[in-house]
Amino acid sequence: MLQSVREERSRHFKLALRIGIPVVIFIFLLVYALFFREEKLRLTTETVVVLAGMVFAIVYFIFFALELSRQETLLDRITGSYHYDSFHDRVLRHRPRTLAVLKISNLSVINETYGVNKADRILKELVRILNDEVLQRFGHRAWIGRKNGAEFLLAVEEEPEKVQEELSRFFRAHPHLEGVEIHGSYAVIRNNIEDPDKAIEQLRDLLAQREGGAVTVPEEKVSDARQLSEEEQAVIDALERRDLFVQFRPLLNLETQRCDIYEIAVKMKALDGSSIAPKAFLPIINRHNLGEIYDLLILDRVLENAKLVDEEISLCFNLSPFSLRKDQFLEAFFDKLKVSGVTPHRLIVELYERRRHHQLEEYLKRLKMLKHSGVRLCLDNFGSSNASMEYLRYFPFDMIEFDREYTFDLESGKNASIFRSFIAMAKEMKILTAAKWVDNRQKVALLREFGVDYIQGYAAGKVLKEEEFIALHNPYQPEGDSV
Repeated sequence: MLQSVREERSRHFKLALRIGIPVVIFIFLLVYALFFREEKLRLTTETVVVLAGMVFAIVYFIFFALELSRQETLLDRITGSYHYDSFHDRVLRHRPRTLAVLKISNLSVINETYGVNKADRILKELVRILNDEVLQRFGHRAWIGRKNGAEFLLAVEEEPEKVQEELSRFFRAHPHLEGVEIHGSYAVIRNNIEDPDKAIEQLRDLLAQREGGAVTVPEEKVSDARQLSEEEQAVIDALERRDLFVQFRPLLNLETQRCDIYEIAVKMKALDGSSIAPKAFLPIINRHNLGEIYDLLILDRVLENAKLVDEEISLCFNLSPFSLRKDQFLEAFFDKLKVSGVTPHRLIVELYERRRHHQLEEYLKRLKMLKHSGVRLCLDNFGSSNASMEYLRYFPFDMIEFDREYTFDLESGKNASIFRSFIAMAKEMKILTAAKWVDNRQKVALLREFGVDYIQGYAAGKVLKEEEFIALHNPYQPEGDSV
């Protein structure tokens, strides 16, 4: 039996005692008054009103207690695990050594294919097996709660390495539940900070970084909540200092054999000079609602560099679709562009849409504002999600960059056929094409034959630091001048 269910039953028993004792006392007094008093009880109007009032009060009390019990249940209604608030309360009270999060990432597909009832049964079965095969190994000081949807949290008084090992074993042993294939991911953290909310958010950041990867690969080192807190503060501090590492990846024009577009790669710079990768800092920025500040900082850096190099050079950079959906961000974007004096056509904003969002009309309206200003738009990692074709249907992008899967196995007959058809479609729509991860001459020759416009990778040229990029495309820059 789930510990959450045992605890809920114990709570109900205590509540029944609290309800039952006054009921027994009331019945005792009523029986005494009616049958054991020497003087017979007279049913006067006053007596009837008093008795009726007593009955009403006790019935109302019982109803209120039962309603309170229903509302204050510890359990998640579907799975029988703790709901999030009661789980959070136990983490706060017991301070377990380890926290973990796991998620069934294909729950929406299961809902659509098999129906909600089947999906609910799968989640309930997941909790049951987790309890029987994982939590029971750690004794009574282990709790499982449901955060939302198919996301579950574990709190365990055990070393995190052991918990990670058990979760890995669990997913290997159960690729299917209720006869349905499940795609699971998880993350584990050492819980050594005082704020459980912060630890849980850090844990979910880790899950966001690892989602989509296989759960059977060799395990990474368990993360430490205190260390993650320090890294989180380093990200926030770097953003306040406007401290970025910027590198420039050349895109080679196969027709002119010149690199006239550079894609900007951004890392954040910690106070000790080390770099922080996007995989680590983007979840933190998003969680703290700092996405617009970060995107405007990138825009400032792009405009600074654009002013320092030849007019023929265009700069390609990524902006969050969530920032682009906001009117105030676009206003700031256009203000900065106007003040800079940079030709809008030299800017290429990259968009990477994993899924189609709601209110597509409103979003496309904002993209059209960018396009009408002269800024070009590029659909990044084309072909890596269903959203790629959806967005291409509704909006005339200037450029598409193909996901690495197309160039990684370019010699495959089936892959080549699909790639050729995409290139032909883009040419018909007058959209420039770029292929990433091109690393040898054979691929370059094949891509030229396919009609690809640009390539990126070792075959296009080395990645440049900021000072190298400026020196290469602005040879008149005085020595010692820095950005």
